Amino acid sequence: SGINARVRGVGDLFNRGLYDIHIELKHWPLLEWEADPTAERIAAADIMQTKLEWLCPTPTVGRIVEILKRTKHSAFPVCVYTSCSQHSDDGCDGTLHNRSHLKLVGLILRSQVVTLLKLEHFRKISDPKLPLLSYGALTQFYPKHPDIDDVTLEFDQQNHVVDVDLYMNPSPYTVSPLSPITKVFTFFRSLGLRHLVVVNNRGEVDGIITRAELQEHNIDRVFREKEQCDLVFGNTATSQVYSIQDPNSRVR
Repeated sequence: SGINARVRGVGDLFNRGLYDIHIELKHWPLLEWEADPTAERIAAADIMQTKLEWLCPTPTVGRIVEILKRTKHSAFPVCVYTSCSQHSDDGCDGTLHNRSHLKLVGLILRSQVVTLLKLEHFRKISDPKLPLLSYGALTQFYPKHPDIDDVTLEFDQQNHVVDVDLYMNPSPYTVSPLSPITKVFTFFRSLGLRHLVVVNNRGEVDGIITRAELQEHNIDRVFREKEQCDLVFGNTATSQVYSIQDPNSRVR
C-alpha cells in the first residue's frame, strides 16, 4: 500500500487523478470540498438557470408528458399565478419566461411525477382527489425509476389532472438572488442538495441552481464576465447594481 501511495503521488504531479479524470469524462456534477475564492464576488442571480420548466399544483396529464419529453430536468418547481386557478392550466404555460406574480408553492422530483403517470394516478378534473398513495407504492420502482418513454397512456387521458400538490415538497430550500455563491455552495455541500430554487423578496421564482451551475469552470466563466463588467463600469458597479435594479433582473 505504501508503494501504491507513492506511485499515485508521483502520478498526480504530472496529471490529475484517475478518478477525477473519469468523473470529468462522465460529466458528473460533483462538487469540490470548498468553493473557489473567486465565488465570493458572485451572487446566486449570476449563475442561476432562468430557462426552466414548472408545474401547476394540478396540471393535466398532457401538460406533464409534454414537459417531461422536452426536458431532462430531475425536479420541477410547483408554482401558481395569483391570477389563475389551481385547478386549471389556463395562463400557466409551464415555462419560466414570464415570472410576474409566479409564486413558489413546492418542488417535485421527476421520478415522482413519472411514477404517478405510470401508476395512472390521475383523475378527471370534475372528480374528487384520489386517495393518497402510500410511501411504498410511490417508491416501488426505486432505484430504477421508469422514464416517460416507459409510460403508455390513452388519448382520452391527456385531459385528466394529476394532484402534484399532494406529493410535492411544500417547503423546499430557497435562496435569495443576492446570496453569495459561497453560501449557496455551503448549502449544497452540507445539506446534500441537488436543486436550490432562487426566490426574490416577493416570493416569486427567479430561477433554479443545480450542481452543474456550481462547477468550477462555470464559476470561472461568470467571474471573468464580471471582471469585464468592472473594467467597463468601474470596480464597484457590479456590487452596487443589485441595490438599484429590480430583484428579477440579472447581471451577466
